[in-house]
Amino acid sequence: MTEPTTLPLRVVDALQDLTSAPAIAPNIHAPRPAMAASVEAVLERLTTWSTDFAEGSAPATVKAVRSDWAQYLAWCEATSATPLPASVDQLETFLSAAIDKGRKRATVDRYLYTVGLVHVAAGLPSPSKDPDWPVKWKKLIRRLKTTGGHARKQAGELDSAGIETILASLGDSPRDLRDAALLSMASDTLCRESELVAIRVEHLHHNRRRNTWSLHVTFSKTNQDGVAPDYRFVSLETIARVRAWQAAANISEGALFRPVGGRPKVDGDPADALLPQEVARIFRRRAKAAGLENATSISGHSARIGSANDLSEHSATGIQIQQAGGWKTDRMVTYYTRRSSAGVNAMAKLRTSAAATKTSD
Repeated sequence: MTEPTTLPLRVVDALQDLTSAPAIAPNIHAPRPAMAASVEAVLERLTTWSTDFAEGSAPATVKAVRSDWAQYLAWCEATSATPLPASVDQLETFLSAAIDKGRKRATVDRYLYTVGLVHVAAGLPSPSKDPDWPVKWKKLIRRLKTTGGHARKQAGELDSAGIETILASLGDSPRDLRDAALLSMASDTLCRESELVAIRVEHLHHNRRRNTWSLHVTFSKTNQDGVAPDYRFVSLETIARVRAWQAAANISEGALFRPVGGRPKVDGDPADALLPQEVARIFRRRAKAAGLENATSISGHSARIGSANDLSEHSATGIQIQQAGGWKTDRMVTYYTRRSSAGVNAMAKLRTSAAATKTSD
């Protein structure tokens, strides 16, 4: 059966028992005046918004919001709470229950975002924007710290050494050639999973004057409308691996990275490109086969993290790393490279200087 290309959001399904809604806060949809929101108006707004949101957002985003909203609805049903509108105390209780179940900080953040998102979409005041919310949130953060849920788990790194180890373990079968090209491309370009599977042959550009190659990333997480030009470096070694894969798979145009048998064709899947989630499985499987120690922690972002650290350890600035990976700000660059940066921070320089002085004496 053909799956729809746009996933339904389903935020309205369990709200049919909604019996009342308060006045909309004046500052939510300024400059509109405050008005009473009927149940019918709330459901109508959500129906329209959910369709627009699903059509205008990435499938992964829609899936996450739908899943998180389902968790909130299930909790409301179990506690006999009305989903909309939620008070500050109700939101705190819901997130506290999530922490009790062992949910980590990233999940709690998503729950908070989703509940607020749907409230605003319904034209209702979000409890997370209430003046009393910041102090409630601080309490929840303290609880996360006591349970260990505040720590964010980072995917394992696939740096250049790890990539070379995997490449050395591959043969010349079509699947090996594809995975070699995929890993090499991910390492050069720092592309995310969704960006890797969206690469088409036509996106590779050759500068004949310099004999250099680049990849045009037509969209990314930080450039979803594709307006900002985004070109990434591609090495000659990677191009050679890409060409070997193209020759083996007889690919001259369209999607570059495709399945090698095993997955039935799905209508609407552009040129049978790999799915984003398949990238992580390929990376992890290849890392395990090559004997990498951190193989179990490898994800589809691992080559991105590894290359960011490679650049950091070779004295690239934060701005240069940011540009190489298509980050909008340096916040995630700092997060990904904090371990590499520890080796070159002020304390590291002090100890190195002191050691050099002792040696000279």
